[in-house]
Amino acid sequence: MPVTIYFAASTDYRDEHLAPALDAVLAPLVDRIGGAAGKRFMLKPNLLSYRRKDDVSCTHPAVILGCAKWFFDHGAAQVALIENPGTQDAPSIIRAMGIYDELAAMGATVANCSRYETIDLAPEAKCRRMELATEFRDFDAVVNIAKAKTHAMMGITLSVKNLFGLVRGSERLAWHLAAGKSYPRFADMLIDIALTVKPQINLVDAVDCMEGNGPGSGEPTHRGFLAGAATPFALDTVLAPMLGYPECPQLCEMRERGLCPETEAAGDIIDCPPLRPPERENALDMSRYIPRFAVRWLQKALVSHPEVNPRRCIGCGVCAKVCPPRTLAIREKLPKFDLKTCIRCYCCQEHCPQGAITVHRTLMMKISGRVERVLRRLAGFFNRRRRK
Repeated sequence: MPVTIYFAASTDYRDEHLAPALDAVLAPLVDRIGGAAGKRFMLKPNLLSYRRKDDVSCTHPAVILGCAKWFFDHGAAQVALIENPGTQDAPSIIRAMGIYDELAAMGATVANCSRYETIDLAPEAKCRRMELATEFRDFDAVVNIAKAKTHAMMGITLSVKNLFGLVRGSERLAWHLAAGKSYPRFADMLIDIALTVKPQINLVDAVDCMEGNGPGSGEPTHRGFLAGAATPFALDTVLAPMLGYPECPQLCEMRERGLCPETEAAGDIIDCPPLRPPERENALDMSRYIPRFAVRWLQKALVSHPEVNPRRCIGCGVCAKVCPPRTLAIREKLPKFDLKTCIRCYCCQEHCPQGAITVHRTLMMKISGRVERVLRRLAGFFNRRRRK
C-alpha cells in the first residue's frame, strides 16, 4: 500500500496562511495514530544556530510555534521541544527566535538533549549499537520537523538527516572522521538512526528553503509549501528528487536497502525549481582540511572502536565471521581490527561468546564530551545574565 505524502501551500509564515497548511499536513498523520488527545509529543526541529531574524538554517519559528499550538488545540497532554544544536543550546535559540514565552504559556517545554545512552539499534540497522539521546522513548510520538536546505556533504537535508541531531555534539565529529569521504557509510548511519527512532509524524518546512552553501551559510529561496508523511523515508523519497537531489547519498543508500516505499501525493503539489547546490562540494568532509597523518591520529584519538581483552579471548573466530564489512581478521589467535574500514556496527562485540570485546570510548572523546557540557552550561549562564 503506498505511503501518502501530504502537501500544503503556504505563501509565507503568517498565521492566516501557515495555520491551514499545518492542519492539512498534520491532521491526517495524527489521525493515523489515533489522534492527539491525551498523548505526549516530542518535537524535534532543526536548530542549527540562530544568528539573524528568519535564519533559514533553522526550522522557522512560526512552524515550531504552530505545531505546538496545533497539538495542544487537539488535546495533547504534553508537548516538549528537545534538540541538540551545534553551538548554542535549544532554549537560547528558541528565546532568540522570540517564541520561548509563547511556548511556555501554552505549557510546552524546551530543553537540550541530555540523556545519552549507548543503545541497541533497530534489527534492520547496519550498525548494532550507538550512543543517542534517548528522550524520544518517553513520548507517544516523535514529530520530526526538518528544514529543506542544501548540505555540502550529503547534498540535501530533509527528514532522515534531521535526526542526526540526537547524536551528542562531540560524537558528531567522531562520526564525520570515521566516515571520511565514504558518504554512503555516513548515510547508512543516518538511516540507522531513523530506523531506530521511528518518528511517526514527519514534516518538512519548505516555505523558505536554503540553497547554495548549506547547511548553515546558504541563501534563502522561496518554495512555498509544507510536506509531511508517516515515515522519513517516504518523505525523502519524494522531496529529494523534487528539490533536485535524486542521487544524494542517503537516497541512494535507502534504495540499496529497500527503504524507498511506493508513494502517492495528496494536497497542493508544488512544481518548484531545484535548490542550487553548494558551490564547494565536500566542504563538510572533515578530512579535507586536515593533513592525512593528523586524520589518522584523530581517528584513533576520538572515534570509539571495538577493543579486545586478550585474557578473555579464546581465538574462536566468531567475531571475524559476523563482521559485515569483513575488515576483522584473526591473527595469532586474536582479532585484529582495521579501524579505517570498521563501520562501528559492533557485531563482533554483540556475538562474542566470551564477552572479550568491548566498546572503547577514547579518553579524548570523554574529555571533549565533558568540555562540551561545560561550554553549554556557560552559554546558558551568560544568556540568563544577558536577559536580566
